[in-house]
Amino acid sequence: MDCYIGLPMGKILYAVPNFFTSLNFLMGTFSLVISPMGTKRIQFLWIDKTALEWAAWLIVYSVLLDKLDGFFAKRLKASSAFGAEFDSLADLVAFGLAPAMLLFHGLRCLTTASPDWARDNLPIQVVGLSFYVLCAAWRLARYNVAQVGLKGYFVGMPSTLSGGWAALSFLLAYKYFNGTFPAVVSSALIGFQILLAALMISGFYISKLVSRKSKALNWFQVSCVVVGYIFGLAMMFPEVLCGMIGIYTVVGFIYGLLKRGEIRQSIQPIEAE
Repeated sequence: MDCYIGLPMGKILYAVPNFFTSLNFLMGTFSLVISPMGTKRIQFLWIDKTALEWAAWLIVYSVLLDKLDGFFAKRLKASSAFGAEFDSLADLVAFGLAPAMLLFHGLRCLTTASPDWARDNLPIQVVGLSFYVLCAAWRLARYNVAQVGLKGYFVGMPSTLSGGWAALSFLLAYKYFNGTFPAVVSSALIGFQILLAALMISGFYISKLVSRKSKALNWFQVSCVVVGYIFGLAMMFPEVLCGMIGIYTVVGFIYGLLKRGEIRQSIQPIEAE
């Protein structure tokens, strides 16, 4: 506390969103570190899971933390250029590198025909990993530069949402195939990874979770967020979490498609500058 003596309270408030960004960064880093450990079991407190399960759930934790840093930055009016750059770096680790490495190591450990399948399909794995990471980096850079004047929508799938999809789809496959992936499932996961990458750099608009005129819709959004935090933090029911982000993704993109002309008109003066 002594280091803050004499500083305006406003300066201290900036530490709150940056704290959650730091945790986001660390969760992504921890996911990267333990993914190569594969099926080795790790017990932390009362939770006993394989390293790959932990790596996937840590990405989910990063999603939850990323939403908290944005929430507090707005509520406390503590947004800053430093915070925006730091958030982008944390997102690249947590939602770019970590999901790519999770799938890469996961497929090499869990595919039924491994190591033959992993060896024979190494090129497509490398292509999927590279394309995903590059698209995540491109999407984050574009967000900082081109979406400053865009209110209520994202251009392309947010990296946070993409990372959540990657982690939850992996957890669902792990759960319902008992930790052993048939070759067709491994191929489908790589295809889904490439689709997520393409959506991140696409020109499609997706609606943000913002306050609406309908109180019922607002309460529904809040309820979904609360359920997401409870199940996410408890590492439970990935199918419920996947269902919720699935509804948001489909409805958000459809709404953005219907409002495409209106959105383009609203940002045209900014793009012309």
